[in-house]
Amino acid sequence: MLRLDWNLLFNAINIIILFLLLKHFLFRPVNQIIEKRREEAEQQFKEAKDLTDQAQETKRQYEESLRSAEEEKSKIVAQARREAAGEYSRIVEEAHEKADSILDKAKAEAELEKEKVLQKAHAEIKDMVVTATTKIVTRKDNAENDKALYDEFLSKAK
Repeated sequence: MLRLDWNLLFNAINIIILFLLLKHFLFRPVNQIIEKRREEAEQQFKEAKDLTDQAQETKRQYEESLRSAEEEKSKIVAQARREAAGEYSRIVEEAHEKADSILDKAKAEAELEKEKVLQKAHAEIKDMVVTATTKIVTRKDNAENDKALYDEFLSKAK
């Protein structure tokens, strides 16, 4: 049978005291260390989440600024093209005006040259007529002399 004696009671009291001492000196510090590490891990997870959120926000801002830069670039390129087209039109118009001016000047010079050539030709024809007339007057009148003078006149006129 089972007997209860004082040893059993002292063993039970020792176990309870040992349990309380272990709980106070071992389990509490270990639980505190575990709690502290859990808090540190939660803090690290929170910091990692904050960094991830911050990185996402930075990425979003970067993409937005990149998009804004692309739009600005497109606007600048479009403006430059409009200005270039305007400049091109102005240069072409100016070139046409200069070409028309040069053409008008060339026509005027050609007309003056033509007038000079015509005046020179008229003067030469007058001289030839005067020469022919002088020869006709100084020579005797006959048909052969007239024909020879006429042929000479035509050959000089060519």
